[in-house]
Amino acid sequence: MNKIKYIFFDWGYTLAGSFKNTDSEIQCILDKYSLSWKDIFQYWKNYQLLLSLGKINEEQVYHDLSHLLNISKEDLQAIDRLLLESHIIDDNTVVTIKTLKKQGYYLGIISNNSQKNVDYILERDNLAQYFDKVVVSEIIKERKPNLKVYLSAFEDIAPEDFSKILFVSDEFVEDLVAVKILGVKTAWLKSKINNEWKQEEKEILIKPDITITAIKEIMKLD
Repeated sequence: MNKIKYIFFDWGYTLAGSFKNTDSEIQCILDKYSLSWKDIFQYWKNYQLLLSLGKINEEQVYHDLSHLLNISKEDLQAIDRLLLESHIIDDNTVVTIKTLKKQGYYLGIISNNSQKNVDYILERDNLAQYFDKVVVSEIIKERKPNLKVYLSAFEDIAPEDFSKILFVSDEFVEDLVAVKILGVKTAWLKSKINNEWKQEEKEILIKPDITITAIKEIMKLD
């Protein structure tokens, strides 16, 4: 990575790439309402999208979902906390972040998420100090692949140096195809995860500059 000076990471399924299974704990909360996660998931996902765009705040989410699903706000908050705590930044990724920072790279995060969620995990895991820039869609009020999100993240970098940026993400179509327009180098974290939140992707005509299977592989790139 001799020519790379700036490394930005996607958040979910990239930096926070692992998840603790909280299904049984969530189901315990939902049992009293004779509901399952499948019953409420699409409502939850839609409202999380609105939250990540800054179109609605957390209190509105709890208020609306409580009305729609007939679940108490307190129980919705408990579910939200379980989902948030389930995010895991694994040990290899932590070592990679610390090593890259020690080597002098400028590190950043570009996330289609809420500021509270990203900040909470970074503080919980004592990693906030390693990142020079954290940009989330909630604050920009746009989601990737809108170039406004990337340009906000790169605002401290001269346009002629965009070619020295590497953006790492598991989302090939949503994240990496668009940012290549700016001349940014791309690393696709290829994942076989295929669930309700994320579908497994295939390469399309525009290829990433690099394909990796784990964040730690970045340290081995020339």
